Formats: sequence, structure tokens, C-alpha cells
Amino acid sequence: MTLLKKLQWSIGLLLFFFVLPVIAGQLPFNKQASTPMKQPEDKQVVFAATNLEEESELEKTKEQTEESTPESTPESTPKSTSEPTKEQDPFKVLLLFTHSQEAYQPIVKAVSGKVAVYDDKTNIYNLQGAISKHFSMNGIQTDVLDVDVMKVMKSEGKTFPQAYNTVRPYLSNRLQEQSYNLIIDLHRDSAKRNATTTMHNNQSYARIAIVVGAEHKNYRWNTAYAESLSAAMNDIVPKVSRGVISKSGDNVDGRYNQDLAKEMILIELGGIDNTEDELNRTIAVIGKAIAKTFVTESKS
Repeated sequence: MTLLKKLQWSIGLLLFFFVLPVIAGQLPFNKQASTPMKQPEDKQVVFAATNLEEESELEKTKEQTEESTPESTPESTPKSTSEPTKEQDPFKVLLLFTHSQEAYQPIVKAVSGKVAVYDDKTNIYNLQGAISKHFSMNGIQTDVLDVDVMKVMKSEGKTFPQAYNTVRPYLSNRLQEQSYNLIIDLHRDSAKRNATTTMHNNQSYARIAIVVGAEHKNYRWNTAYAESLSAAMNDIVPKVSRGVISKSGDNVDGRYNQDLAKEMILIELGGIDNTEDELNRTIAVIGKAIAKTFVTESKS
């Protein structure tokens, strides 16, 4: 081969390798090589999207929590745990009327026109309403042993001296069922007006006497209650109480059922000549005296 042909061959070969890449780029099987590679996703956008979703979930959770939790209102505010002071039980008095049909002449006469010191309708037993009213005004709860003793005695053919034995089982049963701070057996004295009436501030009052049986174990207790009440009544209306009368010996009961309770007394309320107004005034004094002597002391 001549030198000129060798030079031409060499130049041609160089041109071939120079244009080969250009030609190859135009061929069909290399199209995908020209497609740009997918770039990695922006991490910041991904985090932002995730945070928005978390915030949405947090907002939902917060709303649910707020709905399930009641607002603090005055109604839902816990109240003080301190318990109120327990109120003290009321002072309780039991009334009974052993001689239930003892009567006052002026009252019987005003109702029926007759003169009588015993009556089956208009009698001391009927004073229980007025007594309860005046006692209640002084903070005293009043119960009544609801038995017309003298009516029972007549139906059973018993005599007057048997009255205390007749009422005894009724009283005993009641005291087994309930307890009382004071028990009063109310009677009407047989004495005349001059002994059973007193004046105070231009008003007349029926006087009382308190009787205590001295032949039983509770005698001193009963006497102490009687003396305290008598003194308190005389502090309110001088001489309205004739004092405490102790009874024992022949021809008297000697206990008047007071052996059943230390707190039991017998009150002679006025006499056969006392009026309804005089009795009511004295009943009011009894209520005030009980409150002053026993109720106040029991609460202190």
C-alpha cells in the first residue's frame, strides 16, 4: 500500500469514530437513555404533610376530650365536705290525766249551764290542746297518753281510789316504747278560789301545786324536778306555784306511778273555781318555766 493510501485510511477511520456517537444517539433503542431520572421527593414537603395530618388528629382528640370533660360551673363545683351540725332532739313531754273527768265549775256552767266538778265531756282532759299549743310555742314537743281513765274505770266497775292502778299499764307500755324528758300527770285541785288564784299585773292566774309521792325509789329525783319547776314559775309570776307537796302514809297513794320514771311529777292545775282564761295564763307560765329550767339546760 502506498503512503498516500495509508494516510487516507487513517483519516477515514478517525472520522468514523468521531461521528459514531452522533449516529448512535439517533437510533430508536436508545430513546429511554435520554429520559431524565426521577428526582428524589422533597423531604421537607413530606414532613409538612405528615405534620398537618398529626395536627388534624391532635385537634380531633382535643375536641373529643373537651366534649367529654364538663366545664367547671358553679353547679359542678365540689361542695364542702364539712357535714352540717346535727340538730338536737326536741325536749319531749308526756301528758296524762289520771283523773280525766275532773272539771272546773265556771267552764262546765258556760258550756252546759250546770254546776259540776266532774263532767264526762267538759273536763281537764279537754285542756290537752291548749297545753300542747303553749308548750310548742316554747320549743317543747308534747305527747298525750290518749286514754280517758275515768271512762275506763266506769266501764270496768272500778272505784275512784283505783285510778292510778288503772292508768299504770297504759303509762308503763308507753314508757317502754318511748322516752321523755318530762312526764306530767295533770289534775284539778278541790280547793276553793281564794287558795287557787293569784293576781299579777292586774291579771288573775290559776295557782298550781306539785305533788310528789314519797314512798318509792325515785322520790328524790321527782322532788328535784318539782322544786326546779316551781321556782322557775314563781320567778315568772310570783306565788303562781304553791310549792311542792310530799305525800306518804295512810289514805294516800304514796307513789302516784312516779316510780316508773325519775322525770315524772303531778301538777294540780288550779281549783274548782278557776276560769278558762286563768287556766290558759297559767299553762303559758308552765311552758315558759319548763323551757327556762329544763330545755335551756339540756341544750347547753
